[in-house]
This record gives sequence, C-alpha cells and structure tokens, in this order.
Amino acid sequence: MALFLYLHFPALQLDHLQLSAQSSKLPVALVDQQHQLLQINAAAINAGLKLKMGLASAAALCPDLQLLPYQPEQQAKVLHSVAQQLYQVSSDIALDKPAGLILRLDGMLQLYGGLEPYWQALSAKLTALTYRYQYSCGATPYAAKCLAYQQAGLITADNRLFNNALNSSPLSATELIPAMQLQMTRLGIHTLGQLQALPPAELARRFDSQLLSYLGRLRGDYYHALEYLQPEPGFSRYLELLYDISDSTVLVKPLATLLQQLEQQLSQANCQCYQLLLSLFFRDNPPLKLSIGSAQGEYKAQAWLALCQLQLENLPLPEPVYGLQLDVNHFAGQQHSTAALFNQHQARMSALQLISLLQARLGRAAVTGLTILNQHLPEHASLRSLPLLKGDLVDNQTKAQVQAQVLALRPAFLFNKPQPLTEAVTINQGPERLCPDGWQLAAQRDYFIGRNQQGQWLWLYRTANQQWFVHGLFS
Repeated sequence: MALFLYLHFPALQLDHLQLSAQSSKLPVALVDQQHQLLQINAAAINAGLKLKMGLASAAALCPDLQLLPYQPEQQAKVLHSVAQQLYQVSSDIALDKPAGLILRLDGMLQLYGGLEPYWQALSAKLTALTYRYQYSCGATPYAAKCLAYQQAGLITADNRLFNNALNSSPLSATELIPAMQLQMTRLGIHTLGQLQALPPAELARRFDSQLLSYLGRLRGDYYHALEYLQPEPGFSRYLELLYDISDSTVLVKPLATLLQQLEQQLSQANCQCYQLLLSLFFRDNPPLKLSIGSAQGEYKAQAWLALCQLQLENLPLPEPVYGLQLDVNHFAGQQHSTAALFNQHQARMSALQLISLLQARLGRAAVTGLTILNQHLPEHASLRSLPLLKGDLVDNQTKAQVQAQVLALRPAFLFNKPQPLTEAVTINQGPERLCPDGWQLAAQRDYFIGRNQQGQWLWLYRTANQQWFVHGLFS
C-alpha cells in the first residue's frame, strides 16, 4: 500500500530570514502584493496579528511591526534547500511549491524498521532546521496535503483514520478554487464527506471536470505523477539577511548557519572539502566572491568558520551586504590521520592546518614553500613553490632531511640584492669561494660567516676588488 507524508512550511521565507537575525524579538511580517500579511513571526503573533490582516489594522495593533516583501522565487530556493537536506533521511521527495514537500514512505519503512523509527529520524532533522512546519500522512499526496493543512499530525498507515479525518475536513483545506467552494457552500456542502457522498454523475453534470479529477486523485482512483528530487553533486546554499550588514565581522553569525548545514551534509556522506566559495551580495555593486581553502581538508563547521573569519576580519565592504551564498563544487573522502600508539604529545594543529590559517590571514601568494635547485649560486639555489600539499607529506619529509644537510651553512633569509657591509664584524668561518659565469675570476665571491656587534650572524662575501657585501642573515 502506498503511503505519503506531506510537510507544509507556513512561514518558510520568514523563518529562513530570521536565521540570520541578531534578535527575533521584533515583530516581523511578510506582505503580499495585495498588502496583506502572508507570513508572521512569533513576536507578531503575540502582538495579536493574524494572517491575511490588512496593513492598517496591523499597524494599529503593532506600531513597531517590521514589513518585508514576500518573494516567491526566494522561497522556492529555500524549499529546494530543505528538500536537499531531508534527502539524507528520505529518498523519495517531491517539491510542491510554494511551501510543501511530498515524501513517499512505503519504500523507506523497511530500511528504518517501521513508521515510528522513520518519523523519529525525520522529525529530528526537521527540528534541527528550525523551520515551522505542519504534517500528516495520507494514502495519496492530495489526502496527506489536505490533512497537513489542518495540522492533523497523523503518523499512521491506518486507512480508517485517514477516511474519518478526510470526511470531516472543511472545503477550505482542499485544492478547490474559492469560487467552487462558495458554490458548494450555497448548496449546503461544507465538508469533503458531504461532497464525496454525492453521485459522480450528478457532480459531472453540475460542476467542472476539475472537481471529479481532484476527487479521483484524492481517493487514489487516478494516478498522480510526482517528480522526485535528485541529489545535488555538491553544496550550494543562499541565505538572505533580515537586515543589511555593513560590518564584515558581523557576517560570521549568518555564515555559521550555512557552514553548519555544510557540516551536516559532509558528515552524512563521510566526506570533506578543500575549497569554499563565499559570495557576498550587494544592492548596487556586483557580488564579492571569496575563495577560502584548506590545505588539509575539513568537514567541521568550526574549522571552516575560523578560516572564513580570518578573511572577513579586515575585508572592506563597498556597501552593506544583503545576502550570502556558500558553494562547494567537490567533495572528497575523509582522510583520517594516524599517530604513534604511545605518543603522548600531540600538536594542537597539523602543518597543513597551519598553512591554511596563514593563507586565510595573509593571502595565498604570501605563503609559499621552498624547493632546492641544483645550482651553486645562492640566489639561484632555491625556488619559491606551493606549500606542502596533501598526499606529498612522506616525500616532503624525506626532502626536508636532505635540505637540512644541504643548507647547513646557508642563511634562512637572503636579501633580494646584496647590501654593502657598513659595520664591523667578527669573522667566524670561511672562506667559501663561488664563481658565476663560467668561473670568471673577476666575478668570484669569497663567502664568510660573521657576527656584528648586535649579535646577528651575517652571511658575507668579498669580491675580487676587496669589496664586502652582506648577502643574508642567519635565524
């Protein structure tokens, strides 16, 4: 037997907006094109406001009411995002715009061991999303939707309970257009039970064919095709802010909400990611796109938030931000690090995590590695390269030991251009002769290690003309 669950989100756009709010104590409402209240928050309900109330009455009851426009396209994006997150619990999910989801359950009950365990897993996910919702099961999608709009809350597969609830349902909970509902009311028909008791031939003679089609789909006489959702390969979430934010550091709180959703999806898939794309949206300027990377790869929201926070700290904004979008194009399997069994001393972060923090604070171009080249001249003996990448740790550790031997008598810091020696030094080691350009005597350099009066160890050289220069400093 087919079994469906309908989830109705009566204030989806407003609840999503309030995820980014610093405080939800202010009364807020969304207004439709007819200037009526379409969605209201808890503070507005406590102030006595009701749905479909006009603006004049709402302002009289609640002078500090904050009004925002209802945006169907924005709510559709939020609905799709909710469906993607629930896909981790339930596989067959169909969108029912503007504010509903249809879930087919009969294929999931065997996996969860029954309806009750399945509902516990799903309701836990819904609670974590913090959106208000109404729900009910039904033998058909239309039946489940009709009962959900009445907040029936039926989690059962008992057809007898479904039929009793449907027969007592008012026509206002159905999909019938208002004009047809009014026509039924004039005939003394107020519930679905009264309507279904009438002979189909009489209904076909008196009313439009859409009525019979709806009743047939409600009872399951006609097939109701559903387009089930397909999971996205990556992660993409948009969050519109309740208020425009001009301080980049304040963006951390709404960003944490998106990163928490990312962590849930990565955790469910046992994956991690190496790159985030954060887009900041402005009203009069093009979006600002920030690329945040992790050399080690992360899945925890807290770790990504620390990297994002470093980039947002000193970020100049051309104008206040009204929306955020977080995109991850590629997931990778988690790589679990191993350590010695009896190693009692563990660093707080790995080398790759440190590289990620430095890149986030200083920029990618400011953090580089060093590669040894087979050149005898010091200015040509090394080359800046990318920092250690994941998968090259073993090779680079071996190279580091070789580099330590090669650079035993080389300074850690070389000047871009040698500087003339202008102070007294004490020579401790040398000379070491190096000659560029085919070992021409006029270009030869005799290198020494010396120490100045401040205690600094210098790498010096003397030219053939007995001129002295400082080429580097030892750490």
